[in-house]
Amino acid sequence: MNKIDIDKDEILKSSKWIRFIFMVLYAFAINFALTICVGLAFVQFLFVLFTSKPNPSISNFNDYIIEFFNDSLAFLLFHTEQKPFPFKNNNTDEEVIEAEVDEVEQATSDEISDDISEDSKS
Repeated sequence: MNKIDIDKDEILKSSKWIRFIFMVLYAFAINFALTICVGLAFVQFLFVLFTSKPNPSISNFNDYIIEFFNDSLAFLLFHTEQKPFPFKNNNTDEEVIEAEVDEVEQATSDEISDDISEDSKS
């Protein structure tokens, strides 16, 4: 038989055990979130049943739950080392929002200057 060499230093690395603890916590969190999803699905069904359209607030919240599931499963299955919410860092969203605000402010200032120049011509 082939003997497998086990490196005790690798087994005793604290980073691996900390990841294991996070994996257990996120496994429980996914279980809890799944229960919430079933309840939201039932409430959303009632909205569709009585109003013929889904509730937009619940749909918006569902997007966050879906993102949480994707991030958590990627972490649990070793697809990524980045921990999900609340440890996830989303700096890219803030940059996009700032860019949109700058564009809107620029367009508004251009419209105001156009209006002023048109008023002065009249």
